[in-house]
Amino acid sequence: MKLFRGIVITCVLLTGCSAQNAATEEGTTSTSSPSAVVASATPSPAVTDEASAPPVKGTDGGTTSNPPASASASKEYMETARLHTTFGFADAEGKHILMTREDDSEMEQMKSLNTAVGNNGQILTLTFEKWQAGSENSNGRESANNFANLRGYVYTVDEDGAEPDETYYLADSAEFKLKSLLEIQPAATDRGQLSADDPLRKSISAVKQREIKAAWKLADLPPDRGLYLVQFVRQNKNMLFSLVVEDGGKLKFMDYPAVVQEDEYSVWRVDDGGEVLPEMFSLLFAAETTDGLLLGLNWWGAEGINSFFLSQEGDTFKELDIQYGRYTSPL
Repeated sequence: MKLFRGIVITCVLLTGCSAQNAATEEGTTSTSSPSAVVASATPSPAVTDEASAPPVKGTDGGTTSNPPASASASKEYMETARLHTTFGFADAEGKHILMTREDDSEMEQMKSLNTAVGNNGQILTLTFEKWQAGSENSNGRESANNFANLRGYVYTVDEDGAEPDETYYLADSAEFKLKSLLEIQPAATDRGQLSADDPLRKSISAVKQREIKAAWKLADLPPDRGLYLVQFVRQNKNMLFSLVVEDGGKLKFMDYPAVVQEDEYSVWRVDDGGEVLPEMFSLLFAAETTDGLLLGLNWWGAEGINSFFLSQEGDTFKELDIQYGRYTSPL
């Protein structure tokens, strides 16, 4: 386990690193462990319908083009066993993506990566450009303004461009099932809360037997699913928020409990103020697997961005052992 200021965790919470895995930080103010929690959930029906490839999301949220067509018209499913810790981020112009690494020992594998997915399902075609040795001018931040100073693999974006400084998942299109991706409709910019008398909010509160402090919709997903962020009212030192998928009237939870200790200002993440907000979360992509829904998520904190996967397995969500921590703490 890794010890963080504000949280004891086994994998996803970032507190300070410039590589693919987060480094440790001092302090013990919470015992939340997102990678170990068991989600309460109800099973979703098996997906049997055929679906065409989803449209590609442009940087302005519009549709730009379709992903490569499959030779088969049947539905494809993402294979979680083929996912890897291959994340990167775009430069300030959105023309290149860098995957940070300590050395170039994975050169052959990295040369095969030709696709990037992120920014609510935007699909980009990549061309491997070079190994970048980095420089002594690096400030250690994995951000666009330090792009040229970091060590790692550089890729050229072949289309109109990536969203500047955005995180992307990099893959080989030969094994990454593009037609399994779902079209994402992010919630409205104002991200209004669900009202106290909203039926869904009441249902979530009833299932958890806990009063809700605030709830927001994050996104709509086909065919009839919604992704929500819900923070529950504090009970003594026990705090809880959940990512909730509503699927045709059925609720599926991924719970993130925390126990407040000395520093009440750092509960789930460093300096989070003991609250979660919708602007802290976004989707890399959403996809269908043979077991249900797969979500690739970003979670912003005061010191950086965590990217991770939640995979539905029967009646639960499981956090995959694949995560990326970008250390972006302000200078």
